[in-house]
Amino acid sequence: MKDEKMIEDLLRCSVEQDAPLGLKREIMKRIDKRKPRLRRRLAEWFMTPLNLRFSPAGALLAAVIVSAAFLGGIMVERNTANTAHQADGIARYADDAHANYRVGRSLLAENQQEEALRFFRKAVELNPQNPEYVHWQGVAYWALDNRELERQSYFQTVRDHPDFLPSLLNLGHSYLESGNFQAALQQYQQVLRIDPDVPEALYNSALAYRKLNNEALQIQAFKRYLATFRTGKWAHRAVEHLHQLGDYSYRSYRIGIHRIILAIPGLLQTDSSPMNQEVEYLAGVVRRMTGEELHIIAYNKDDKNQARESALNLQRLLLDRLDSEHADLIRLSWFDAPETITTENGENLQLSPSILIFSNPIISENRRNTT
Repeated sequence: MKDEKMIEDLLRCSVEQDAPLGLKREIMKRIDKRKPRLRRRLAEWFMTPLNLRFSPAGALLAAVIVSAAFLGGIMVERNTANTAHQADGIARYADDAHANYRVGRSLLAENQQEEALRFFRKAVELNPQNPEYVHWQGVAYWALDNRELERQSYFQTVRDHPDFLPSLLNLGHSYLESGNFQAALQQYQQVLRIDPDVPEALYNSALAYRKLNNEALQIQAFKRYLATFRTGKWAHRAVEHLHQLGDYSYRSYRIGIHRIILAIPGLLQTDSSPMNQEVEYLAGVVRRMTGEELHIIAYNKDDKNQARESALNLQRLLLDRLDSEHADLIRLSWFDAPETITTENGENLQLSPSILIFSNPIISENRRNTT
């Protein structure tokens, strides 16, 4: 049955080609009006020299003809004594749980959800103890917008496999989408107890706290996410959420064509593990700068010397990780004043101590640090 389906697909996808010009005329010229006897035709056929010549178009045509003949043979054999043998092959395929599962995955990838569900359900019927089969049955139910049966599949998985993360995680997503934020939070916390670095569980925990109007735990959750994940759309959205809550412990800076997220408390420390991590992030972006210089501005409204020390310390740690050619590309400034930023609401917010980092095209002129 699989071979038959494959052949049908090949025939369906074959490119139709027009017959060569004059083909009919040439064929008719070779046909004798008086049809020779069968013995003579057979003799001529066996005695004719074989002249082989490769032609892509001919090969394709031959393949199609052979496939069609083979397909025709299969269709004829359905009504012959071989029917029982073919039925046995189909039965063996139908009883293969993994084959049904793989077909379901392929169909789901092609957005054929209903057909995919049929194969997933067959795989689960044949092997209900396999968590992958039951989990993907739930995914198919989700694709068909059947939330109740989706959850039942995940429940079945985690009942037999309590640490199966995909189903635990999807249960959290299902609850979050349906507005059951407390249940979603519990699922994500269970995921994080098994693996503390699952990004979806970290980020969506913060969203659940947001929906539950718990600002303190929301901030904590977004910071926990950013402590591990600094790139991508969700990381920058996490920074935006923190800023909306008045927390600027993480900042997004544009350096050249790149955007980088840095933890401000780490940058303001002296030699320490948190600061070294932030400097590593920053150095990686500075290495990719072309035709630009890096500006580091430190603010401390109570202590100008401390602002100066913060800027110089950051420069020193950067240069320890960069080539000597970068030494003239880092510009420092420091002020005994707070940094003023404008929020999304148009309000002015003052930050101190603080670090501002950005890049500018190189300008050929003498520069000196602010004193």
